[in-house]
Amino acid sequence: MSIETFIAEQGDIVAKTLERADAAAFAEGVLAYDRVLLVGSGSSLNALTIVRPWLQAALGRPVEVVNPAVLLRDIEAVFGNPLVVILSQSGTSSTSIDAARLVREKGWQTVVITADPQSPIGVLALPMILLPIGEEPIGPKTKGFTASIAACFSLAASLVGRSLPALSPAAVDAALDASSRAVPVLIGPERLPSYIVIAGSGRHFGVALEASLKIAEIAGVATAGFEPEELLHGRLHGTDADSLVVMIAADEEERNLASHTTVVMAERGVKVVLLNLTDAATPFDWLRIDAGAVRPLDTILASIPFQRLAVDLALRRKMIPEAMTYPGLSRALAIKTFVR
Repeated sequence: MSIETFIAEQGDIVAKTLERADAAAFAEGVLAYDRVLLVGSGSSLNALTIVRPWLQAALGRPVEVVNPAVLLRDIEAVFGNPLVVILSQSGTSSTSIDAARLVREKGWQTVVITADPQSPIGVLALPMILLPIGEEPIGPKTKGFTASIAACFSLAASLVGRSLPALSPAAVDAALDASSRAVPVLIGPERLPSYIVIAGSGRHFGVALEASLKIAEIAGVATAGFEPEELLHGRLHGTDADSLVVMIAADEEERNLASHTTVVMAERGVKVVLLNLTDAATPFDWLRIDAGAVRPLDTILASIPFQRLAVDLALRRKMIPEAMTYPGLSRALAIKTFVR
């Protein structure tokens, strides 16, 4: 099955994830804790980065996103009584499995979010929130990523006693359709960009990181993801006429900053465009999705155009999108366990 099939399934998958009751059921049984550790790598780390600022603001206590290898290294420096959330869509990430075993030994309150209850992380007998995504056996995760965002926000909302806005399959499908039309216009029929930079602030910093990951994985193009402030402080000097910069704007301040950056860099021959999620268009928009009514789930809609961009870039480069540049690299690097 191709990656484009998985991309097309996201509307229904996100809706099913938001409808599930297991996140709320886990939250009801949580005892006192003084901080939250969100643990994951790759796309899982990016999904957790999206959720962290919203959860911390609502919770009023520290929320930290931690790579599992870092947690394993620094576990003795973790103080207090944390609530640990481990996200591993496949359930096969080696360091996430090791981290789950270790926090279980510590006796910390822990929940695992995964799509496969029979995976190595799923059989550790820890509380579990299931991602109802079915099979996604290829490396670059699409429906698994957006479902992860939905599941993590469901858990976050349950922990703080809030409701999330409705996000219908039709809204996701509309973003898919708009992306399919917008991407060919962005990359054009001629020379493809050799370097792509994506910038996003707050919850959309995680979207920028995931966009960078997807383009690198699927299309083999050099990428980077930054907060806008970091982008402006030096990183733009690494761009040129063969580069593409996409700035995610989710409010008026971000929209104005991105618009100004577009003008400044156009004078220097660098293409900067906006993924505009606000209620007002600009002359610099690559794609505009008025997503204010579904915040913070606008992060799901914002992720979709970059999936489409990655696939179209791969196809233009005569690549098989789901194969990636170096097939079998995860096995060679030993970052996944392939033993059930």
